[in-house]
Amino acid sequence: MANFLKFYKNIADKILVPIIAILSLTFFLPKKEIFKYEFSKGKTWYYGDLFSPFNFVVPKNSIDISLEIQKLKKNKKIFCIKNKKIVKNIKKKLKEIPFITMNKSYSRIVHQIVNTVYKYGYIDYIPKWKHNKNTKISFQKNKKWISIPYNKIYNHNKVNHILENSFMMNNYHAKIIKKILKNTIIPNFFYNKNYTEFFFHEKIKSIPKIKYFFTKGDNLINYNDIIDEKKFQILSFFKKKYENKVWNKKKDYCMIIGYFFVISMIFTLFILYLFYFQNKIFQNNREINFLIINILLILIITILTLKYHSKILYIIPFCILPISIRAFFNFHLSIIIHLITILLLSIIIPNSFEFTFIQITTGLLVMLTKNNMYKMSNLFIAVIKITITYIITFSLLTLIREGSLEKISLHTFFLFFFSGVFTLFVYPLIFIFEKLLNITSYISLLELSDTNTPILRLLSKKAPGTLQHVLTVANIAEEAAVVIGANSLLVRIGAIYHDIGKIQNSIFFTENQQNIINPHEKLSPKESAKIILEHVSIGIKLAKKYHLPNSIIDFIRTHHGNTIVHYFYEKQKEKYLKVDKKQFQYSGPKPFSKETAIVMIADCVEAASKSIKNPSPKDLENLVENIINKQKKENQLSNTDITLKEIEKIKQVFKKKLKNIYHTRIEYPNHG
Repeated sequence: MANFLKFYKNIADKILVPIIAILSLTFFLPKKEIFKYEFSKGKTWYYGDLFSPFNFVVPKNSIDISLEIQKLKKNKKIFCIKNKKIVKNIKKKLKEIPFITMNKSYSRIVHQIVNTVYKYGYIDYIPKWKHNKNTKISFQKNKKWISIPYNKIYNHNKVNHILENSFMMNNYHAKIIKKILKNTIIPNFFYNKNYTEFFFHEKIKSIPKIKYFFTKGDNLINYNDIIDEKKFQILSFFKKKYENKVWNKKKDYCMIIGYFFVISMIFTLFILYLFYFQNKIFQNNREINFLIINILLILIITILTLKYHSKILYIIPFCILPISIRAFFNFHLSIIIHLITILLLSIIIPNSFEFTFIQITTGLLVMLTKNNMYKMSNLFIAVIKITITYIITFSLLTLIREGSLEKISLHTFFLFFFSGVFTLFVYPLIFIFEKLLNITSYISLLELSDTNTPILRLLSKKAPGTLQHVLTVANIAEEAAVVIGANSLLVRIGAIYHDIGKIQNSIFFTENQQNIINPHEKLSPKESAKIILEHVSIGIKLAKKYHLPNSIIDFIRTHHGNTIVHYFYEKQKEKYLKVDKKQFQYSGPKPFSKETAIVMIADCVEAASKSIKNPSPKDLENLVENIINKQKKENQLSNTDITLKEIEKIKQVFKKKLKNIYHTRIEYPNHG
């Protein structure tokens, strides 16, 4: 019953987070319909006749408004104040000048000039930009506004011109009269700036803001139409309205159901992939939760960006996700996580084909790079690759869509650049994940490879023979891991730390017994076996004390499986007929991965090879065969997914490595 409950609890824990993720995304994703048609200016509309499902208007944009204002300026009215008394005073003043009234000919010319100039009026000054051939002068007469074309109004230049033409004779009298008229004829219209600007701004305010109006059922575009400027504006605004339209509750429910099943299908594919191809991760609920949290994090950031500032979508460093996943797991899983994330985002991203194509292309290129991406130089190269791939892919898609690169947006290039730069934040992100979820990244493993870490310095001081042993084991185990495609870095670090438990009682282990009496001679086989067995539990305690990750502690636990310390067990059997086998047996567990299995085999092979004096190549080959066959017979490899073919490859690597270590040296003659 207990096992039954434990099984179902494990299943519940495994599906709880995915279900929460699916429900959260279902209700958190924007409740709007996506406009499913792609279109661009100058292209042909291939999607059939399009009719509007609702009423909507297309407002005038800033360029349209600016053109309207320019048009108003061309036909602008100039408002003036007309002084009626000025003309009367001028005529009265001229009648009082005897020099003019005495000469009827001059009097007639003067009277004609005054009537001509003041027939419509004489204006003082208007700025050049205020008038053109269509400009009208408006003034108030009897509480009504009257407009006169500007070209009928006299100004200073026109007055001088009429005076010069009227008095072409060059005599004394003509000059005097011309001078008198120049001083007497003055403007009777005065430019009113306040009125002019006020009425002009009122006209601007009255400009209609609606460019096109459509009712439900109106035809927006027909099949095979070329999308010109007008149609492009209509389609662009219709798309925006369509996606932001608040739909009825029935439609919302349908959308929620659709979201739920699509998201569920994508997550189901992800879980099935883990089950069939990454079973070790599938068995670890914490790691599954870590992966789903990463996906949700990117999705939430993208949704918020789309909601509040969709124009900067490409600034989000989407490639940071597969890079960070690869720091903890493997290449294949990082690619799958990236594809799953982009698939989920394609449901809500406008122009989803462009987005999906760019992100998948860039993500694949970045991941198909050097294994050791986490060196700073390699990470910078990856960032450069991201930026260049973004720019090239976007430019090529624009070329296909527009037929040229003339309308390409430099703003988008800046977003790509910053997206690449933000990818550098993968380092602090990995550090945060390590601390929060207690999982080990490749960066941490690389740091542990330094033999100057405190625990390895202590091992070097207390058990130098053991240090040499673990370094040799690390070298041969790493090569075997590379050959069968296991995690070679994890194998190397696990091998280096697997025997740190020998620090406490180092002299009881043969590799540290140089020029000393074997301390086991003073102990019973049972006591000796106890000291040997304890190095595993002591190693685990030391590993926890020095904060080694669980993935490394696994190598300490499993590097002897549940084997027996045969030497002391056999000695005990010589003395006693009945012997408790468990007192001479390691507590385990057995290795449960290819990596831990490799270290167990390498540890046993390297230790056994030291017991053979002057081994021949044949001796070493037999040694490897016998040890691995014995471990298979004792079922020490039964919990791993290692295959017989991989075991054969491991044998060949170990044989070659041991031969290199124990190769025969040439004796050089002594020249004395």
